[in-house]
Amino acid sequence: MRRPRFPKSKTEEVSHDQERWLLTYADMITLLLGLFIILYAISKVDSKKLSEVASDIKKGFGLKVTTIGQIVDGGVGILEDDSMEPKSEIFHLWERIGHALKELKDKAKLKLGLAEAEELKLTFITPDLAKGDIVEDDPDLQFAFKQLSELSKGMDIDIIVRVQIPYESSIDKSKFQNAWDYHSHRASIIAEKMVNEFGIPREQVSVQGYAVFQKSNENDTPEKKAKDERIEILIRKKEVIK
Repeated sequence: MRRPRFPKSKTEEVSHDQERWLLTYADMITLLLGLFIILYAISKVDSKKLSEVASDIKKGFGLKVTTIGQIVDGGVGILEDDSMEPKSEIFHLWERIGHALKELKDKAKLKLGLAEAEELKLTFITPDLAKGDIVEDDPDLQFAFKQLSELSKGMDIDIIVRVQIPYESSIDKSKFQNAWDYHSHRASIIAEKMVNEFGIPREQVSVQGYAVFQKSNENDTPEKKAKDERIEILIRKKEVIK
């Protein structure tokens, strides 16, 4: 048998072995880099969107999302949410009222909030609360109270009515004992309408009067103050006195 004319040297064989080792090392580095990119992408998931998806899933299964803040746009993340509980009556009422009064919200005439303490708050942006019968002159309020009466029928709740009048300091209150008396009187006119004309049970309704106007924003201009004149209606589960 003829021997190869130019036999492979040992140096050449070692070189091929080194190249194979380098290829294996390069493949490993590529895989590690790909894994790092995937892990980095996962760590950058939009937590807000993830929380929204989780909330939608829970709503679909009839579970309560307990991390709702005021006006329901808060939340501290799905990992801290212990809401594997059925929704409360107040939560269901908040959902139904929000749907029924969507038009008022779209007109920026109503703000609807739900606190973690299971207290529903309806805020109606309404002018001239110090004059006449505001409910009689406002079809939107009439519609809202009619919806509230129908949607809350049969529920064991307390309803608190109060008014916020930014110019109250300039109003003549000589016929009233004090500012509390005046604000309670204006709130009671609305409460009477809710009971007598819209059928909300009298025993569910109470009024609250502040000593001074409570602003909800930095209303340092007349225009902002005008937009802060409002009716506030708080709805909560009736407390059981033992």
